[in-house]
Amino acid sequence: MKYIGQPTPILDAVEKVTGEALYTDDLRFPGMLHGKVLTSPVAHARIRSIDTSKAEALPGVRAVITWKDAPETRFNRIMRWAKDGLPATERVLDNVVRFVGDEVAAVAADTEAIARRAAKLIEVEYEELPAVFDPEEALKEGAPKVYPEGNLLKAQRAECGDVDAALANAEVVVENALSTAMIHHGAIEPHQCIARWGRGDELEIWEPQQGVHRVQIMLGKIFDLPYTKIKLHGERIGGTFGGKDGVLLEPIALLLSKKAGGKVVKIRYDRTESMISTYTRHAIKLYGKMALRRDGTMTGFEIRSFMNSGPYCGGSINVQSAMCGKMFKVYQAESQRFDGKAVYTNTPVGGAMRGFGSPKVFTTLELLVNKAAAAVDMDPVDFRAKNLVEPHGWDPGAKDTLGNARVRDCLLQGAERFRWKERWAKRKEMETDRYAYGYGVATALHGNGVAPFAPDITVAELMVHEDGSVLLRTGLTDHGAGTYTLMKQIVAETLDIPFEEIEMTHSDTHSCPYDMGSGASRNTWSGGAAVETVSRQMAATLLEVAGEALGCPPDQVRRDEEGRYCAPDGTAALSRGDLACYAYEHQKRKLLETVSYCSDHNAGSYGAHFAEVRVDKESGEVKVTDYLAVCDVGTALNPMLLEGQIQGAILMGMGMALFEGLKLDEKGRPVNANLKKYRLPRSTDLPPIDIQFVEAFEEGGPYGGKSIGEASIVPVVPAIVGAVNDALDADLHILPLTPERVREAIKK
Repeated sequence: MKYIGQPTPILDAVEKVTGEALYTDDLRFPGMLHGKVLTSPVAHARIRSIDTSKAEALPGVRAVITWKDAPETRFNRIMRWAKDGLPATERVLDNVVRFVGDEVAAVAADTEAIARRAAKLIEVEYEELPAVFDPEEALKEGAPKVYPEGNLLKAQRAECGDVDAALANAEVVVENALSTAMIHHGAIEPHQCIARWGRGDELEIWEPQQGVHRVQIMLGKIFDLPYTKIKLHGERIGGTFGGKDGVLLEPIALLLSKKAGGKVVKIRYDRTESMISTYTRHAIKLYGKMALRRDGTMTGFEIRSFMNSGPYCGGSINVQSAMCGKMFKVYQAESQRFDGKAVYTNTPVGGAMRGFGSPKVFTTLELLVNKAAAAVDMDPVDFRAKNLVEPHGWDPGAKDTLGNARVRDCLLQGAERFRWKERWAKRKEMETDRYAYGYGVATALHGNGVAPFAPDITVAELMVHEDGSVLLRTGLTDHGAGTYTLMKQIVAETLDIPFEEIEMTHSDTHSCPYDMGSGASRNTWSGGAAVETVSRQMAATLLEVAGEALGCPPDQVRRDEEGRYCAPDGTAALSRGDLACYAYEHQKRKLLETVSYCSDHNAGSYGAHFAEVRVDKESGEVKVTDYLAVCDVGTALNPMLLEGQIQGAILMGMGMALFEGLKLDEKGRPVNANLKKYRLPRSTDLPPIDIQFVEAFEEGGPYGGKSIGEASIVPVVPAIVGAVNDALDADLHILPLTPERVREAIKK
């Protein structure tokens, strides 16, 4: 193939590294005001009174809003419409605050400095209420209630076989636990929004946003306006990883604009505000139990989880559902059970983050697998190979085929390339007085899209102009991973035309067709399939027009070396532009194809990761010294983009395993909500990374490909944590594995 399978750089890479690329923060509008949000300093309180008079009197202040200015409508920040069945507990501004960082009021002023000063002049009297910060504690009798009806957001249980019988009759039973921290997404670009409430209730927003059509629908619900009145422009995204999904700053900016007489208002969060007032990766407690025979056969396992949702649902129910669904897709045990509880607390809001729950559930499962292998005296690779699913096996959770699941290939090829047997056998010989060495392996997956649990819809439109140029329109959003590059590759391959003849408009509610949102690893899988489908329709249409113009059946039309459409005898040749002109003049139409594509299957993107670590027994510092990722990608559509995604995922997973966690004090106040105190992984933390692909055509994916952006983070945490536990013969299970926690394990 000319384009698919070729390592192709991201199209706007040069613009980004030279500073030419424009982001939301670069936009300027005449008379634009600057907004500042006042947030709560207490974890749970009722607002007794709020006095904005001093702020309003400050020169340069144009608008101040409180809960009294907000609509009564309650919503869920990622809900599309009421049918989603997600609890609607939020107001744009409320007279009850439920975590430190919850929005209380907002100011719009001529400059950001004036707005910041005005926000500090707002006087708020709080009636402090009891608060709870731990999901297990929140479910106990007598715990403070976030809502009068209680703290349980949703309990979810799914099972195949009979787990209780498997555990009762097992020859061997092993158990474990895992506790993870709240994690900041760490995008380079903080959260921001520019908005205008225009005449005739015409709303317009410019922002980095993963799902412009979904936010359009939600704002229509909040403000009781037709969708057609709400125009969202999805700007270039400077990183998101799930953190720029759904409604956040838009309603506040719009209300400020309305009160300021229709002036454009820009709100830009600083790093601390982005860390505590938007989303975090959920903190969670999990407990695993596994039954097995002495020959290493898994007979059953269960995972129980207590998810800290914060005070608002956000994506918590969906994340819990995804954890539940994906857990059943890796091992063949007849009996499996997921028992999860998403719980309201008074901490920052939990939401979507790369992996969407998978890193947590599979870290629990893979560390449990390590214990099981040790209990029956088996090599961890051999134990996994004995129990992993096979390609086209059955998924008892989704009641569907697993697709071309190549996890066993990933494991076995990886073990050979990593020299697992040799290194595993000699690992204790490497230990010195100061350093211990260990090896970890993990297998896991992430899904592709949201089928069959929700309609997975992307609309794509392709037009050929009379000069032969091609325009692709889609609502897809590029997170920065190269989605638009890949979409052009698909069009170029299908139509057999050069890149430079294709242009693309995207992520705009009024100039692009609908897309349900760029999350759930659906950009490549669903978006790519939509673009391939519409491109194939256009290819067929071009042949039909060529056949009519050339006076021959479409199946007899040939393409020459220059890409022209030729009659069978070679006496005539028409360019793509000629065909567009012929259709316009003779058929009285534009060459336009549209497809509303809905994926009906959710294949898994599997992987097997291998890690070597060195543990400093004096300092407790963990250094990852070697890493191999073998990934099941279907078809490697763009190897360069795949490698970039996997490298970034390994660094991010390393942060979750070893460094990252948003900490709260006993009052629920963040104590490390800035990048001086919050430890992100650095380039110096990276080991040598070896990346290998297992390619096996996946039915339903564009050209047989599937997504990797989220799947590639899932095995990272269990591979690294498993390696540390191997080095120390320990059972470390509270993340991150900080030097203090490692030293404590060494003392024990």
